[in-house]
Amino acid sequence: MTCRCLRTLTAMAACVALAVSTTGVRADGASEPTPYALDENGARVLGELPPVGEHPRLYFNADGLPRIKQRLETTAFGKAFKKTVLGTVQQVQERYAGLAALGAEDITREVVETHMRPDEGRNIQWGVASVYAAAYDDADFKQFMARVITNHGRILLASKQLGVGGTARLWDTTNFSVGESWTIGAAGLAVSYDVLFNNMTAEQRSIVREAIATATKGRRSYGADLPKGFASSNHYGYHGDLLVLLCAIEGEEGFNRATYDTIRRIMRDYWEVALTDLGVCREDAYVQLGLRAGSRALAAMARRGDNVFGSEKYRHFMEHMVLDVEPFPGGAYVGGASGSMATRLYQTYAVVGRYMRPEDAAANVVYRHTFGDDYGRGFRWQGHLDLVVFGGDWKGPDSREEALRESGLPLSRFYPVRGKLTFRSDWSDEALQVHFDARPDAFLIGHDKVDRGHFTLSALGRNWAYNGGFATFGPSTHNSLVHIDGKAQGWKAPSVRFQTHRITPIATTGSADLKYAYDWQWSPPWPAKEDGRYPASKGWEPERSDPRDLGWPTDHTPDWLPDQIYGSRTGYATKRPAGNWMRRWPYNPVLRARRATAAVRGRHPYAIVADDIQKDEKAHTYRWTMQLPTDLELKVHRAGDFIVGEADEPATGGRCLLVRALQADTTGNSLAGRVEAYVAHTDTRRGKKTEGKRLILEVTAVAPHFKIMLFPHLVGEALPTTRWIERGRILTVRWADQRNRLTFASGEDACTIAVTQE
Repeated sequence: MTCRCLRTLTAMAACVALAVSTTGVRADGASEPTPYALDENGARVLGELPPVGEHPRLYFNADGLPRIKQRLETTAFGKAFKKTVLGTVQQVQERYAGLAALGAEDITREVVETHMRPDEGRNIQWGVASVYAAAYDDADFKQFMARVITNHGRILLASKQLGVGGTARLWDTTNFSVGESWTIGAAGLAVSYDVLFNNMTAEQRSIVREAIATATKGRRSYGADLPKGFASSNHYGYHGDLLVLLCAIEGEEGFNRATYDTIRRIMRDYWEVALTDLGVCREDAYVQLGLRAGSRALAAMARRGDNVFGSEKYRHFMEHMVLDVEPFPGGAYVGGASGSMATRLYQTYAVVGRYMRPEDAAANVVYRHTFGDDYGRGFRWQGHLDLVVFGGDWKGPDSREEALRESGLPLSRFYPVRGKLTFRSDWSDEALQVHFDARPDAFLIGHDKVDRGHFTLSALGRNWAYNGGFATFGPSTHNSLVHIDGKAQGWKAPSVRFQTHRITPIATTGSADLKYAYDWQWSPPWPAKEDGRYPASKGWEPERSDPRDLGWPTDHTPDWLPDQIYGSRTGYATKRPAGNWMRRWPYNPVLRARRATAAVRGRHPYAIVADDIQKDEKAHTYRWTMQLPTDLELKVHRAGDFIVGEADEPATGGRCLLVRALQADTTGNSLAGRVEAYVAHTDTRRGKKTEGKRLILEVTAVAPHFKIMLFPHLVGEALPTTRWIERGRILTVRWADQRNRLTFASGEDACTIAVTQE
């Protein structure tokens, strides 16, 4: 078997600011031929903006175009991605030849009605094709693309004159959502205008500039009329292309400063509120969505002196993405309340992050994990424009493990405001990874699940304890929690308090008090109105708690944090005037509900989950539930041991997970266990079902005192010997080459686990 011994983390030498240009070189000799300078914070120096009216200016100066060509021609990334670029060029030439051929007299109502639609893919293709034409100095193709975007501009202007808004009803609203953005042309149109500017006639420039100015003037995206405290939603960043469009024509005729200032403020609010100081996103996996158009906007802002990429928070954000991704190649971003998300789903944040911090080890690890060591994981079409502008080779050692070691990251990290504790046993692909998740910030807007206190586990190159997405795995029964008579927490689950955490070379431990999430249910956030559907006559009452009373760390208090949730101008709102009208009602009152976890390093890494939970003084049915990937099945059930493994597991060397009930007190019947398949979600429109599986350990008890050991191992590997020295309190865990002592404590403040070596 692969050695999984404890490795000593070697810190990377501190990065010094570069005052001269440098060239990024990979270990295999491939290089990025673009010299770059870094500022004192390790962010790329983007160059001085040219005077108004000179282009390119959006993301780079004139020398940026030949460098894009160099990257496409000479880097490993370019050689892999150029096939996609050439395919896009061919598609654009074929699909939009008719549009390019139109004259001003051909822009009829029929043409306008046919063309006016929100088409994200079209915009991205135009941007990629325009950058290619300009970078390769293809005169004929540049003229072709200039005609394409000019006629698009004519159609936009004609649609307003004719009152044809298209499917997004562009002129019926001042909103800027994705429908309006994709109808106008989004970043694809902005980049095309920028890189083709010098090859367009004065008339063509005027038409496109006027179209962008007319279509963007006065637009207000989500958050424009909300206080800063609502900016945790990805919808703030999702509409960053408004800023990109405005930057393409900044200072030119029609440029609207008020619109620009508003979207810039929205983007700053998103950056400051949606991510904590340690760089973890409140919407978890949805950071990839918010930082899709959001990264394009932030990069344009950085070019104009408002640079977040050199901030400590952005460095922490890249580090968080490394620590939150499953250890093995292709592993998912674990996330939390929003669920996990494949790292390749939205790739823009990784591309822009590596470009803006080219020497940052964590940014390079994220980029490499997203696209693969040899860029073989695929290029999602939503990121093609960002790849052609910002793409390049990752830097670092060939060995993934060595690259992670050189990142200088800790193997464990605690995020106090987000309420999350992460752990890796080592930097190998087969490392044990455990995440323990509680939410002291749950009153803020965000896609959410009923999962306060859930855990995830990966090891041996795969996932074992699963965290599904919010849209399909929302209820408590679809998350890893303890259920009492079939009931745990309810939608919407309230904030809870992360109580303790301890990080040592041997183990990482943490505990959270989940009682509030069992005791109370919050009113759903959408819609959130003061006179909503949750009247006092049905037991609902205003949630007047101070977030700090529910677990928000008192030493992390931003200026937008309210003293009382109900009635505050922070959190949830869909109506004006904005206000948080969160209400609560009794859901599943318990005497206590506390969970502690321990993740232990060594030659045999393992995890412990302990639940100190009690409904009342009567006996109830308690079900300890762990969500499983659907390819796992129950292989062995003997006494308190349950072994799950892959359905096609080989006779020797196959991967398994031992789930050992160290303690599960019962009033009579013995511990029962089963693996249960279920349908998590049914999409009636597509006729598609999302399947789920869960392991359930069930007892009837007044208080079960669950203490569960999780040990990933290979078939034939020695299982641990566990023995209580003092039942419920002191336990020894032993192999021939590893011995640990675990001490469990439960007091008024928290239940805890202490781990030492024997």
